[in-house]
Amino acid sequence: MKTVYKLLILLLPVLLYTSCQKDEYKPDLAVGLWKQVSVTEDGTPMVLTPEQDSCKLLIDANGAYRCYHQSFKTYNNGNGPTSFYGTWSMLEGTWINFTTDKWQLIAPLRSDSDKVVLSYKKLVRAANDTITVIDTLKSVQKQWSQYHIQSRFTILQLSGSDMEIRLKTFVGEKKYALLFAPAPSDFIELKPAPEGKSIYIPKLVTDQNYWIIRTEYQTLKTYIFKFKKVTN
Repeated sequence: MKTVYKLLILLLPVLLYTSCQKDEYKPDLAVGLWKQVSVTEDGTPMVLTPEQDSCKLLIDANGAYRCYHQSFKTYNNGNGPTSFYGTWSMLEGTWINFTTDKWQLIAPLRSDSDKVVLSYKKLVRAANDTITVIDTLKSVQKQWSQYHIQSRFTILQLSGSDMEIRLKTFVGEKKYALLFAPAPSDFIELKPAPEGKSIYIPKLVTDQNYWIIRTEYQTLKTYIFKFKKVTN
């Protein structure tokens, strides 16, 4: 009996190592063109717009990836960007990292109230008819700060045909980012586009949606993205 116990003790590290090895994925499996087929939020399927539903990832062996979607296609008179670039890497065969653009909410409030600070401009509608309106271009650029960051996903499944990855993050961190195709309704076009900057930015923050957006940046959710391989 003692001999059996000794054998079990000797074999236990081998069994544990073998078990861990089964959960480790090779980077080569991730390389290729992938079509996004579904996204869930805390287990509930998210309704994707047609622009999001067309999302594809082209993962290259050299550590670069391209994301294709139509969320900003209508911008620039129908010539908006549809291809976005970043880098990727795999860590310990368990996690896959993607760099992407995200936006941080920095919208200021008035010091004497909880009202959102907005910029305004004069709009001439006709002779002797001038009104004051919100200057959306100036306002949003003071409300959002764009940065480039790495997001780490847990690999749930990765094979020659399927990829399933999980990300736990705040709703706002997912919503106002290029992960992977944002909802068109959450972004607006910058017209005219600022020189050297993106022509897309999250929507205008107003008194009506400020606290909703703030709450989104404080609400933690789990997202699962599923992809089907199109080509190697």
